Amino acid sequence: MWSPHHGALALLFCVAGGCFVDYPPELSGSGGSAGGESTAVATTTTDAAPDDSDDGFEGCPSTDPPGLWYLDGDGDDWGVEPGQVACDEPPGTAPARGDCDDADPERFPGALEVCDGEDDDCDEIIDEFSPANDSCLGCSLSERDGAPHWFCKVEAIDWVAARAACVAHGWTVELLSIHDEASYTWARKQAEALFDVVDPVATFWIGLRRADPHWTGCEAGVDQWQWSDGTPVDFAAWTMGQPDAANCDPMCSPQDALDDSCPRENCGHMLYMEGGWNDRACYAKGVGYACRAAAPP
Repeated sequence: MWSPHHGALALLFCVAGGCFVDYPPELSGSGGSAGGESTAVATTTTDAAPDDSDDGFEGCPSTDPPGLWYLDGDGDDWGVEPGQVACDEPPGTAPARGDCDDADPERFPGALEVCDGEDDDCDEIIDEFSPANDSCLGCSLSERDGAPHWFCKVEAIDWVAARAACVAHGWTVELLSIHDEASYTWARKQAEALFDVVDPVATFWIGLRRADPHWTGCEAGVDQWQWSDGTPVDFAAWTMGQPDAANCDPMCSPQDALDDSCPRENCGHMLYMEGGWNDRACYAKGVGYACRAAAPP
């Protein structure tokens, strides 16, 4: 019914035991309740602070945010994933991740590499140069422009085996590629230092190889070559008349790089004493080789 005293629509409900009157809220304006007291609840659209934790972590007693800690089984202060969130460092954990062997406290990021056949500093490269490691298993180790290098002296090794020896140090390691005069001069000096008895025409393998489209042919050309790491030959130090594709039988097709029944001079070596590069059969026996790892980003 309409109540002139309240200026609002009142609803009368009667149930067993009595009746009562309900006054609904105003549809507009400041409005009020039957007793003159407001019953509206104020709301805002202010966004709440985001919760950085996905696991329901409610924060720490102090003003510091919770930390992320990683299991450190060998106590070298480097851990492994997954991490756990906690205010204080739990026992057996570390704040840094990246340990490549959590059972060996001598192997962790930043450790000094030594000649032990393992990746001591967790950079996915084995037995590279460090202040504690400048030679290893017949190889002289060095670093140039941040990239590890190996210059290795051996009894006899073909190009394919030399490349395999490089790759065994890590997935970023390849036979040496040379892209400028300064790098070429430096590499020659590194190779020279390996040998007591000098052989001016000794085969010292680098990453030169004839590109696949030219692998079976007998034609010679400096534009047919690339480096084993896939980069182009943008600097050349060929000796006079080279490459010459000598001793090539045009009537046969080699089955692989080491097929000596069908000779092809498809690999390149460095004449570190005489100077320059020369093409040679990949199955020829060299006295050394050089490797280079990709420089860090």
